[in-house]
Amino acid sequence: MYLWENMPFFLVIGSLIGAFGMAFFARWKREWCPYLTILSVAFSFVLSCILAYRVAGGEIVHYYAGGWRPPWGIEMMIDELGSMMLVLLSGSFLLIAIYCVKAIPREIPPSVSGWYYTCFLLTLSAMMGMVATNDFFNIFVMVEVTGIGACALVAAKGEKLSTEAALRYLILSSTGAAFLLFAIAFAYQLTGNLNMTYVAAELAKIKDQYPVIVWVMISFFTIGLGLKAALFPLHLWLPDAHSSAPSPSSAVLSGLVVKVYIVTIMRVYFMVFGFDIFTGTHMRTLILIMASMAILFGSFFAFAQVNLKRRLAYSTVAQIGYIFLGFGLGTVWGITAAMLHIIIHAFMKVCLFLSAGAIYYQTGKKKVTQLTGLGYQMPVTMVAFTIASLSMIGIPLFGGFISKYGIALGSLEAGNPYFIALIVLSGLLNAAYYLPIIWQAYFVSGPKIQLKMDAIPFSMLLPIIVTAAGVIYMGIFPGGALTFLGKVVTRFLL
Repeated sequence: MYLWENMPFFLVIGSLIGAFGMAFFARWKREWCPYLTILSVAFSFVLSCILAYRVAGGEIVHYYAGGWRPPWGIEMMIDELGSMMLVLLSGSFLLIAIYCVKAIPREIPPSVSGWYYTCFLLTLSAMMGMVATNDFFNIFVMVEVTGIGACALVAAKGEKLSTEAALRYLILSSTGAAFLLFAIAFAYQLTGNLNMTYVAAELAKIKDQYPVIVWVMISFFTIGLGLKAALFPLHLWLPDAHSSAPSPSSAVLSGLVVKVYIVTIMRVYFMVFGFDIFTGTHMRTLILIMASMAILFGSFFAFAQVNLKRRLAYSTVAQIGYIFLGFGLGTVWGITAAMLHIIIHAFMKVCLFLSAGAIYYQTGKKKVTQLTGLGYQMPVTMVAFTIASLSMIGIPLFGGFISKYGIALGSLEAGNPYFIALIVLSGLLNAAYYLPIIWQAYFVSGPKIQLKMDAIPFSMLLPIIVTAAGVIYMGIFPGGALTFLGKVVTRFLL
């Protein structure tokens, strides 16, 4: 009963304790670190699944630190959106942790491998805390811890490029955190509360009395969290950080880290400010403009990249634009499809970055012009890469098609059908920079290429296969996720 009632707390603290444990084992038993990390993340995944089961049964899970209820105490609240993110985070981290067992020794110096797992678990703990908390101060704390952990994951290689990228990420991340802190300070000054539910209730009463402060507050939230989420043109840290980090770190950053900030900004827009303020301050219009720019320019920049991981990094900018476009439309289908794309993009990007890491592990190749015949040398990896790529383009029967189709329906709901043309154009641009990789891997034959199995460890191959299967599953059976997320949308638009 004690564990049942305090499950959100144990979910967050479990990974935090694991992070401190890794710091100890990093010094004395470094070879144990990857396996203990897997156990720690598996514990979080099990608790996340149990919480999701409770939420699916109609329960909104609340936890009050020390038994103190808000507004005096700290509250954790897990609804459908929170439980979805917890399962996605812990499940993806589990797959990436399994991948790390053999991949990390090839990508970072042995002396820092134990500390890498410390930062790995610290980042997971902070991200889960950010998703679960219903308190602005704790959101700020978790945002800071996530930023520190993510910067360390980027810098783990110890190379010049990764160090520069981590420093740039740290500077811009700190700038975003400063804007977020000012926004929270305005919220507290205006409402006298830090609990998000109480802030929302007070704002509903006084929003007409302080229109300028409300506008400044929502603007600061947008800049602070937009920088963290790499919304164009606040994305400047992303390409270097994602492309120069170790492959598991790239998968974490692109597939997961930016998503928790997007989920946080969605909660702020719809559950704190409400749809009226979101629209009345013209923030909705600004989000639609920035999302459209992200989709177009992210795709154009990705097309120009020769380095494989850098191409994948710029495509993340475009995919973030899809998510912001979806909830910027402010319709049932738009918001639902945006949340669905969070899930599907996590599967796609984790699969793509882990595949890129596997290619480097076996061949040492990093450029898209060097992948001739790779479909025969690494057939399993390249099939998974192809599945994720076709999903990114938006081909039917793959997950990306469902979420893009939902955003298109949201455009029609909002009376803005011209966004459909933007989605189609972006799909064509995606095809322009993904299909040449696939064509070169399968149809441009080198001398005497023979079919053979991937020469990478199974622990690296398994996460790639699972994420590719997830892309197909979400493309064929999206109904369960759509129904589950539809409950959140109903609450957002009340």
